[in-house]
Amino acid sequence: MNLYWCEFPEKCNWNRINEWTKDYKITTYITCTSREDFEEKKKKIQNICKNIEINAWPVLPKEKGYWFSSFTDKEDIDSLDQYKGLKIKLDIEPPIPKDYSYTSTFKWLILSLLKHPNNRKYFQDKIIQLTKNTKIILSTFPFPKFILKHWGYLENHDLQYNFMHYSTFFPKWLRPAYNLYYKQFFKTIPKDSYIAIGLIGPGIFGNEPIYKSINELQQDIQFLKQNSKTNLVFFNLESLSHKKRIWFKQNKKNKKL
Repeated sequence: MNLYWCEFPEKCNWNRINEWTKDYKITTYITCTSREDFEEKKKKIQNICKNIEINAWPVLPKEKGYWFSSFTDKEDIDSLDQYKGLKIKLDIEPPIPKDYSYTSTFKWLILSLLKHPNNRKYFQDKIIQLTKNTKIILSTFPFPKFILKHWGYLENHDLQYNFMHYSTFFPKWLRPAYNLYYKQFFKTIPKDSYIAIGLIGPGIFGNEPIYKSINELQQDIQFLKQNSKTNLVFFNLESLSHKKRIWFKQNKKNKKL
């Protein structure tokens, strides 16, 4: 079973995805702002796609930070209770800046380290509480643990993990160094972690750099498989749905936990 993040389900060509998945099943996590929002989106998609598992990717309104972290207000952390019993993905990232743009990404990340995380323990306790009846994937950057923990990351045997291998964030001449760093990073994370590949299409910033050719995608898949990483996730499904089928077929043989 193959795994996909879908940040903009309203932009996905679900009829095409349905056509492409007639002979095998895929799993996707779609963004949602509430349990009701998730159930409505899931119903609409399943009316079209018959061979797809749809799970929740909770997000907040942009003015509240969009992603969840130790900087999130307690009342918004408590909103995660509505997803009990589901399979969910949580992005552990600092709140999205109000004047958000991809070009200021690194400044945004650095400034987050200077900010005191008021609700780190509350957030971590909420995640642990949810694991009693909710399957959670924590998703974040491939950064040192002290940075991730500052944002609310935690290690727990009841959690699954996803780390972003977004090579398109770097110019081609820097990607070998990025992969060299990743080889060392692999040693610090659970062996069964998911690794997200991208970007196939832009995310919430709207202007993130993406693959310019399918060869770039193939190179990333090859690198990860050479390092015994086969639990691959593809970002993002909606962009794949508007490309040629060969892009989608690249991941058909990947395994899912």
